[in-house]
This record gives sequence, structure tokens and C-alpha cells, in this order.
Amino acid sequence: MKGSKDKSVDRSRGKFGLFHPGNLQKQIDSYGYNFSIGRYCVFLFISAAGAIGCGMLFGLHWYLIIPVVFTCIMVLPFLILDGYKQMYEHKQFLDISDYMDQMLYSFRLNQKILLALKDTRTLFAEGRMHEVIGEAINYIECGSYRYELYMEALKIIENAYPTKRLCAIHEYLRTVESNGGACEEGIDLLLQDKAVWADNVVLLQEDKKAARTRTVFSLFVTMLLALIFHMVYRSMPEQYTIVCHPVTQGVTTLYLMLNIIIFRKVNRQIAGSWIFREDTKGEKICRYFEMISSYDEKKEARKSFVFAGIALGTAILFCLFGQALAAALAVIAAILLLNQHKIGYRLAYDKVVQEINRVFPGWLMEMALLLQGNNVQVSIEKTIDHAPIVLRSELQNLSDSLKRTPDAIEPYLEFLGMFELSAVLSAMKMLYAISESGNGDAQSQIRILVQRNSKMMDKAEKLSNEKSLAGINGTFYLPQVTVSVQTVANMVVFMLMFLGQMKI
Repeated sequence: MKGSKDKSVDRSRGKFGLFHPGNLQKQIDSYGYNFSIGRYCVFLFISAAGAIGCGMLFGLHWYLIIPVVFTCIMVLPFLILDGYKQMYEHKQFLDISDYMDQMLYSFRLNQKILLALKDTRTLFAEGRMHEVIGEAINYIECGSYRYELYMEALKIIENAYPTKRLCAIHEYLRTVESNGGACEEGIDLLLQDKAVWADNVVLLQEDKKAARTRTVFSLFVTMLLALIFHMVYRSMPEQYTIVCHPVTQGVTTLYLMLNIIIFRKVNRQIAGSWIFREDTKGEKICRYFEMISSYDEKKEARKSFVFAGIALGTAILFCLFGQALAAALAVIAAILLLNQHKIGYRLAYDKVVQEINRVFPGWLMEMALLLQGNNVQVSIEKTIDHAPIVLRSELQNLSDSLKRTPDAIEPYLEFLGMFELSAVLSAMKMLYAISESGNGDAQSQIRILVQRNSKMMDKAEKLSNEKSLAGINGTFYLPQVTVSVQTVANMVVFMLMFLGQMKI
């Protein structure tokens, strides 16, 4: 299946299969682009010539230019693949964005999934989206299924374009087709959510491209600065020049190789998927949440007191042996250890709060959709299995409490109560009001809930973008670090040579 392309690419990278030009060509062809061996040879020649030119500019010996050329050749297949993958992922985003819009508009007219799919397919004359929609249509028209026809048919598209928003849209469309009823408000809600998501993804794309441009500019400027220093050293009298010194040669070689790796790193960071961003910190956030929920301040304070006592005893021993500096450091460590439980709790608390602010609006969005055809308690129960991990245990507690006392407000107020988040508290009060209002006023209450959630969704998307930008923004400083290390190393070598000549 085509949905497994990215995984096959990752496996090929892990096995160094891309170093074979034929494998690289196959991977790029799988993205829908043409790439020839001849073009690869041109890229290979240009990169090797560039590496040799840089090595000669910095006065490297021929045997040290070889590692620089080798590094270029090693990263070249990945640079080429990342360039094509970037174009591929951008087209994936545009396709799924257009699909969600057209599917919702078409379904609103006829409330039939099959007709909406056929109408949406006309938007894509060719390409991967055209193919997967055609597969879904054929599956429905064939009428043979294992459990649920529309779920299995739409799963074909979801596997090819793995994004939670697409799954939410498909689930809502299946619910409306099965149960009937008005769908205008739910579709408006989904369109609004999709617009917020798409705008923020476009903004993230622009920010990442700008960050890459800044990093490449930083590489260029720092290399120019390093070259100027090299020219200064080369212009000195022969007895003071350090150009041919082994340390200078080795450091410069390492500097050029690291810059090539930095360039590869910054290109890779903008070649990822825009529609599927895997959360790799879920387990860590879960541990933080468990630590906060089971936190015993007195018990943790006793542990800190023991650790601080050990450090203080070590400080006393250092004093007795006349090691004043070591004793001072041990005292500082004792102070930190005495408060380590408070510091650890605060760090974990802030991380969990940030994650809640990021994922809670998405859960509330799902609730607003489910409330179109279910009551509050049933809607909460339906969200538990696939809710964000940081919310799952609290949602289960909320559901269990509502089963015991369905009319009480306390279960709503206790939801994430330990964090005292005003946005969460306001939303839970609104859910309680919806559960108590009955059918008459429920829709107006849901509209108010959606209006409040819209701003939260935008803020949550921006939080996700900030997490994605953290790595590529940090890459900007790496060229400055490498040129600083190289410059300092060369200055040390120069000073040693200069002092040596002075003694002579």
C-alpha cells in the first residue's frame, strides 16, 4: 500500500540502501517524481568539486580533503531525497486540505458519503488522492465488507493520509449517514477547525523555511569569517604561520565536515510530514502526570533532607582537609538537593500544564461533534479510548463519577482540578450546563462552547508549532559554535608558536 512509503524510506535509510543510486531513484519515483542516474552523477560531481574547492581554500593537505569529500558523498543521497520529500509532503498537505473542504461541502448538500466521494474525486484529475478515493468508492460499490462498510472504505483514505482531523471528519459523516438529522452546525464546526489547522500549518511551513534560510546564511557568514582568518594566518611570515600545523589542519577538516552535517540536519528538519506529527513524549508526560497526582510533599521532603545531609557532610570533610573550593561546591549542592523535590515537581507540573493546554481543545472539539447526537455522559465515554494520554485517566474518573452521580456538578469541577486551569474549568461548567439544559437549550449552549473553543484551538496549534520549531531554531547557533571552536583552536596554536619563536 502507498501509505507505507515513508516507513520504507526510513528502513532504507537505516540500512544505508540509499547509497545505491538505483535505490535512491526508486524512493524518489515512489514520491511521484522522476530522477535519473545521470542527474545523480551531476550532483555527485558538483558536491565533490565543492568539497575539494573548500579544502583547497583552507589550505588542507590532499589526504585531509578526502574525508571532507567523503562526508559530502555520504550525505548527498539524503539531501537529494529530503528535497523531493519536502515537495511530496507539501503536496500531501494541499491534497488532504482540499479533500476535507470539498468532502464537507459535498456531504452537506446530499448527506451521502458515496456521492460526496464521487464529487470530491473530480477535484483530483490524477495522483495519489485520486487513486485512494477511487479505491474507497469501489469498496463501497462492491458492497462486501467485514464489520462496517463506510468505516472500512474510508479507512483506505485514512491510511494514506494519517491525520486525526480526517478521522474525526469521517466519523462524523458516518454518524450522520447512519442516524440522519441536521448536520449543518457540525460541518461548520469541522470547517472552522480545519481552517485553523491549515492556516497554522502554512505558517509553520513559512517559519521552518525562514529558519533554514537563517541557518544557511549563518553557515555562509561563519565560513567566510573562518576563511578571512585563514588568509590572515597565511599572510604571516613563515615562522609564524600555522596553516600547515597538524592541529590547525585537523581542526579545519573537522570544521568543514561538521558544517556539511549541519546543512544536512537543517534540510531534514523541514522534510517531515505536515499532516502527521507523532507525539514522541507521551510516555514521559504520562510519568510526569502520575508523579504529580501521587505527590507526597512530606515524603519527598524527607528524601531531599537525607540527600542534602550527605552533601553537607561531604562539605565538612572537605573543610577538614583544607579543600575550600570543593567544600563550597558541596554546600551549593546541599542547598539544591534540599529543594530538589520542589524543583522536580515544578518542572513536571509546567510540562503537564503545557501539554494539557495543547491537547484539551482537540478533545473539546471532539466532544462538540459527539454532542450533536449524544448526551454529555455518552460523549465523554466515547472519547476515552482514543483521548490524549494526559487526559485519559481523568476522563475515566469523570465517566465513573457521572455513572454514580449523573446530576452532580462536582465530577465536572474535579476534572483536572489539581492544575486549576481556568479554560478547563470554564469548559467543564459549560458541559454541565449542557447536560442539565435538555434538548431545548442544548444547541445554543453547544454553539457557545464552540465559540470559546475556537480561540483555544488556535492557541493549541501555535503551541504545537513552537515545539516543532524548537529544533530547527536551535540549529541556527551550531555554525557559530563550530567556527568559535575552530578559531579558538587556531589562536591557541598561533600563541604557542609565537611564544616558541620568542624563546628562540
